[in-house]
Amino acid sequence: MKNTKMHKIISTLIILFVLMWTLSAFYYINGKNYNKRIEAKMTYVNHPELLPETDYVKYTTFGFKNLKADLYWLEAIQYIWWNAISSDYKKYLFKMLDNITELNPEFEKPYYIGLLLLPSYNERYEKLSKEEIRENIIQWEILWLKWVEAYCDKDKMDLILNQDDLSKIASDAKYRNPCKSYTIPFYLAYLYYYYKFEPETAAKYYKIASANDDAPGWATTMAAIMQGKGWNREKSFFMFLNIAKYTEPDNQVCTAYANQLELLGADIYLKKSIPLDQNVIKQVELTRNANLWMFDEKMEEEILSDTKCMNYVNKSIRELNLSYIESAEEKYFKDTQSHSSNASELYKKWYLKFLPTDFQQYEDHWIIYEFNKDTQNYDYIMWNYDEY
Repeated sequence: MKNTKMHKIISTLIILFVLMWTLSAFYYINGKNYNKRIEAKMTYVNHPELLPETDYVKYTTFGFKNLKADLYWLEAIQYIWWNAISSDYKKYLFKMLDNITELNPEFEKPYYIGLLLLPSYNERYEKLSKEEIRENIIQWEILWLKWVEAYCDKDKMDLILNQDDLSKIASDAKYRNPCKSYTIPFYLAYLYYYYKFEPETAAKYYKIASANDDAPGWATTMAAIMQGKGWNREKSFFMFLNIAKYTEPDNQVCTAYANQLELLGADIYLKKSIPLDQNVIKQVELTRNANLWMFDEKMEEEILSDTKCMNYVNKSIRELNLSYIESAEEKYFKDTQSHSSNASELYKKWYLKFLPTDFQQYEDHWIIYEFNKDTQNYDYIMWNYDEY
């Protein structure tokens, strides 16, 4: 009996030992495997060229593209988190987002993550060369254009781009809602202007965005502004007048004046039967002041409202003024081989025979026209000529 009990105790101890050894070995091996998996993932972060190519990813999903995209998405979030401080994730981010959106082009979150992270740069903790920053911007552009292709109607976009009458885009069903959301072309326009400084391309996408029912009213305004920022003063001038007339059609005084300006613009820009000189600019300013009440700080919000015809008429006149000033700047540069600082300098040196006054005037500061060294052309800022 004693031997039997002893055998049972010894057997139990052996079993417990084997179990403890097995569990220890399991945890040890599992820990080693986990560390290896972490190392493998970090290898992808540090060496994005080791990530599988997009075609390979697509052809090895075996019908589970959305599931594979979700798995990549979860890994992408982890990788970003691990490298957030140093921004090393940017070495890898585009390739992973590109793979995700190839597997599932309608997966929205990767596009927005690309928008937030790829083109941005903070020199306090990021050490990227100008070429790397430029490459990140191009990568976001590629990603976002893919979303446009997936979420927008190309035929409608082409129709919109070939139509400069913004009132037709706003009213005709064949132009309406080219994209599933206005934000898709809207943020692409933002990219082209603020990161690539291609205002004319930005104008195209703002115009496409404005055709969506969910778009803010000022998307149309941005389309016209971008034409001016791209130095297409003529197109910007006519677009603002077009907006003015359909924005507040009941304002007969303003719409009548907008029609007069359109005819004048046709003679200046299209027929070239009237020279854009000081006489024209001075007369336009006098007529504006006679037909439309002067800028009043107390009524600033109403005067600058997106719902007011006068706001857009004044913006069109601003573009006309800039056309006049830029013509004088060309002569100034030809004579001096340098650029003027602002319109007041051109006036003082007799290159302008009349100094245009912008409609937006405050007690001690106002909109002035200055030469923008970054864009190498004229623009407008809130300043005071006397304190420039």
